[in-house]
Formats: sequence, C-alpha cells, structure tokens
Amino acid sequence: MFDGVQVVLLVGALLADAVALGAIGARINEFGFSPNRVAALGKNVILLVNVAWSAVLYVQFLVGRGSFQNLERWQTAYVPVYAVWAAIVVIAFPPVFTWIAA
Repeated sequence: MFDGVQVVLLVGALLADAVALGAIGARINEFGFSPNRVAALGKNVILLVNVAWSAVLYVQFLVGRGSFQNLERWQTAYVPVYAVWAAIVVIAFPPVFTWIAA
C-alpha cells in the first residue's frame, strides 16, 4: 500500500510542478524575464525531470521490471544537477542580468 501512495505522491508532484511551470511561463510572457523568474523556471524544469524519471523508475520497480537500486542511483546521480544550477544562478546571473539591464 505504501508503494502505491508513493506513486500517487509522485504523480501529484508532477502535476503541481506542471502548474508551477505554467504560472512561471505566464509571468515571463506577461512581464518579461527577471533573475528570479529564470531561476525558478530552471529549478522547476530540473525538478520536473527528476520527479518524472523517478516516477518511471518507481513504477518499473513495482511491476518487477527494474530494481530499487536504479531509483537510488538516479536520485543520487541527479543531486549534482541541482548544485550546478545553483552555481549558475549564484555565479552567472549577476553579471548576465546586470549586462542585460544596462
């Protein structure tokens, strides 16, 4: 039963992230780019990919077509993606958006 709840939660997270991406896209379309909007957009795209593939791997595990180790490896291998995005936001955004604003 717990595994079923996990899959439902992953699907709920996918739906929530899709709504968030739609809202961010609408704000960018209406008001233009800003550092916060671009950072949120990037983070939510990264999150969407992470949760979507996690859901696929979890369902594969539940139906016996994959191992739980595949899910564990995916999750741990994906952590650096968040770190790289954080580094881009911290290091590259200030000069890029200063240059764009000038």
